[in-house]
Amino acid sequence: MGHNGMYLSKSRYLRGLQCHKSLWLLAHHPELVSPSEESTKPVLKNGYEVGDLACTRYPGGKMIPTDISLGEQIALTKEALASADIIYEAAFSDDNVFIRADILKKNAGWELYEVKSAASVKDEYYSDLAVQYYVLDNAGISINKASLVHINSSYVRSGPLDLQQLFKVVDLTEDARIRQTEVIENLARMRSILKGDEPAIDIGPHCNAPWECDFVNYCWRHIPKDSVFDLAGRGVDKFALYQQGLVKLEDIPLDRLNSRQRQQVEAACMKCTVTDPVLIGKFLDQLWYPLCFLDFETFMSPVPLYDGIRPYQQVPFQYSLHYKKSSESELTHREFLADPGIDPRPQFIQSLLKAMPADACILVYNKAFETTRLKELAEHFPELRKDITSLIDRILDLMVPFKDRALYDWRQKGSYSIKKVLPAFVDGLSYDGMSIADGGAAMDAYHRMCAIQDDESALKQLRKDLLDYCQLDTLAMVRLLDVLCEHIGKPVHMAMNATIRSSSTEPRW
Repeated sequence: MGHNGMYLSKSRYLRGLQCHKSLWLLAHHPELVSPSEESTKPVLKNGYEVGDLACTRYPGGKMIPTDISLGEQIALTKEALASADIIYEAAFSDDNVFIRADILKKNAGWELYEVKSAASVKDEYYSDLAVQYYVLDNAGISINKASLVHINSSYVRSGPLDLQQLFKVVDLTEDARIRQTEVIENLARMRSILKGDEPAIDIGPHCNAPWECDFVNYCWRHIPKDSVFDLAGRGVDKFALYQQGLVKLEDIPLDRLNSRQRQQVEAACMKCTVTDPVLIGKFLDQLWYPLCFLDFETFMSPVPLYDGIRPYQQVPFQYSLHYKKSSESELTHREFLADPGIDPRPQFIQSLLKAMPADACILVYNKAFETTRLKELAEHFPELRKDITSLIDRILDLMVPFKDRALYDWRQKGSYSIKKVLPAFVDGLSYDGMSIADGGAAMDAYHRMCAIQDDESALKQLRKDLLDYCQLDTLAMVRLLDVLCEHIGKPVHMAMNATIRSSSTEPRW
């Protein structure tokens, strides 16, 4: 194969289809690659797990190790072709293009199976199979079938994993053959690009589709803070504005924007806060005591781990609950974090129902998320449906006044995410520097807890980090409610309906 990064592989071919400049930079200046995000690790891990299971679906094959040199992989593949009926991670290089085939199965020739952890056939997968077909065909491997194996999102686990139901197999043979001329043309164009100077390709939608490019920090270094790309929402083509030289927010003619974007730009230029006391008051009038602030954390997996779960279903494993019985009572806190390695749902819902007073007003941030999880739990535990439905009926969404711009600060940059809203209004309370600072990291931490159950020290630290993060989510909600009240000039107990609804059910703490 080539040298000095000039060879092509399947991944480099797909990178080149997205952007020739990205391909060129990888070959000539790999040191400019942006550091990997921690959030990508669970995605990679999921891909490996799905690949292993797909091999189990086609059992009895020969695995080609990937931790040896490319030359050794190719040599071992050549030996396996003569002796095995199924080969995993078969390695080939032809026309100076290297590929690994996830699964090759002998059947009057060979069948190629490309495994993906996604739940659907994405556009980029067609090119993925086509370039593999090209290399295999040139290497003298007769491919009579080229298929994509992906997750079946409608499968619901019941008992042992049913690999026939977990995976969908889509025959893309004809499409792969039709694209062969296209592959040849693309390879020629990429080789020509690699021999030349850095391509003069400006930033564009291709920087994030179909994947976020790892040269964004380099290619976007000329974009200032508070740029056109900070505009929230739709209704304007940000790249069209950029190409017209309208890069800073302050440069954009206001008549080109919708009302919410105009408000964002005006607030950013004046560095001000916008308040609508009427909207804030209408929101606060809905609330009552007892008042709870609730937040869930969930995990998901392409492979359903427990009965009654679909691939990629969000499964709650943790909650944080701040509670005030009345305006004069102290703020108290309760929390739950499931034991690792078992279905967390029974413990989770039993703890939540026990902790929640029967008549409390329940505030969450992004109501659709928590209510959907509760509806799924009610479906799985029909004997608890009445109690769970009672929770759903009492949930109100603290996100609404921030989404509706009843209260908006320029530092939110058009976002109503709690991660943007909190630092804009509350000093000294931030997710910065936390070991777990977002839901994706929390999900990964729970997966790690399940994987290292014998390491008590690591488990203890992960539990602490998860509890700290989830507690901050609900404490942030408490402080943001205070902020709403302050912006209409009243303390919490006067700004909202402070009636304590009569109840015979106290929180069972």
